[in-house]
Amino acid sequence: MRPVLKISLLICILTFAMSAHGQKKYKKNKGTSKREIRKRQQKAYEQDKNTNAFNPIQPRGARQNDARDDLLWHHETANTVYPGAGNISITSPSRYSYKQGVELSSVLPLNYWVPNIAIKKRWANGAWHVASKHGLYSATPGFHWAKKRDFNSIVDSTAQIPFVLSMKNELIFSRYISKDNRCSREQPFVILTAGIGFDFGYAFGDSGLKEIEEHLLTNRSPALTGTGGTAFAKVRADWQINSQLMLGGGLKYFYGNFTGNHAFEQTTELQTFILSNLSLSIGYVLSYGKYNTPGSTVIYPLIDINWFFGKRQSRQKGLWGTKMF
Repeated sequence: MRPVLKISLLICILTFAMSAHGQKKYKKNKGTSKREIRKRQQKAYEQDKNTNAFNPIQPRGARQNDARDDLLWHHETANTVYPGAGNISITSPSRYSYKQGVELSSVLPLNYWVPNIAIKKRWANGAWHVASKHGLYSATPGFHWAKKRDFNSIVDSTAQIPFVLSMKNELIFSRYISKDNRCSREQPFVILTAGIGFDFGYAFGDSGLKEIEEHLLTNRSPALTGTGGTAFAKVRADWQINSQLMLGGGLKYFYGNFTGNHAFEQTTELQTFILSNLSLSIGYVLSYGKYNTPGSTVIYPLIDINWFFGKRQSRQKGLWGTKMF
């Protein structure tokens, strides 16, 4: 074999070997690069996971719209749940939204004694949320129930009980403080709320109902018995501690034609998520008022179980995707 052919053959062999080695090394580095990127993403998520509470990083193939991010908004705030979403609760109002910015609510177990329904309309949803809430309820079934069982502190055994229709009207303002969620939508972690309202009741027919001598009911007696009304003002704060704990509390002031004319209620509750859509709330309500009762201050425990259903709304597209009014 000629020297030129030998040299050419040697060059071809070396070129092929180097090319194969380079491809193998490239594939190895490519796989390593993917793993490193995934590790960095996971590390970043672990460091910043509280920022994504109720809107966590979704696994591959999951729909982003499945993540709920409205669970921090308490029923006392000015926001509404998403259309088709809501919650079912034991002692607090169960909620459902059939239309953007409109929410229906009712304390379901209470309907046996006091049938109740309320509608909340959100008028603005920028940094400031503004809503009005209007409700109808009647304590007439509860008065009949108490009369049969001789609960004289609620109704006298000889009292005539008419049909009483009561109404609630409330104006609510909420302001949220949010964290920087980078490319995702703003996620509030502190919500401040203030509101004013008025409860009024009307009795259809002769009535023998008197003021209820029980804390949490005396200050609501004018509306419940159909003898007048009670005005109230409230302030509240809700704080997202982390992705599974929320702390909320509020203070309400009542003024009306009941004994003492003035009353206060303070509530505090801690909510923890057992599952992504199931939570347990525990807390207390403290009632203060100079009623015709043995004590002016009483504290009651609060406990609630909440099941959340539905999905969050899709992201609004364009500058004019969200209506303010």
